[in-house]
Amino acid sequence: MREMMPFRGRMRPRREREGWLDFFDEMFAPDFWNKGMRTDIQETEDAYWMEIELPGYKKEDLDLELKNNMLKITGQKDEEEEEKKQNYIHRERRRGTIQRCFTIDENVDQDQVEAQFENGILKLKLPKKQKGAGEGRTIDID
Repeated sequence: MREMMPFRGRMRPRREREGWLDFFDEMFAPDFWNKGMRTDIQETEDAYWMEIELPGYKKEDLDLELKNNMLKITGQKDEEEEEKKQNYIHRERRRGTIQRCFTIDENVDQDQVEAQFENGILKLKLPKKQKGAGEGRTIDID
């Protein structure tokens, strides 16, 4: 009787679970659905470099905010598609927001951060500073 209780499998450690039902458990994990901002971060001697994949987005859809050592990237998409053929009309609307935050190292010069967006890739250069902490600001995308 106990084995027939719903959701019981999620209570057991992962190594004890088997089979295709694991997929459904993983669907509810926090990072399963947030795969829209694949990010590469590289550190060099004078800066941090970020490349973030945002396929299907345009520069106008994105908002970048850097404040209190927190970089927030937000993408807002509103699409409407209408197709008319003979005796019917087909309309679809899609709306979505994607957001991701990164904690930025205190030695980043927030006044010198640069951003470029091309072919669905957002590139950020976060130069390192020598002293002090800067104030937050909004970042323009080239």
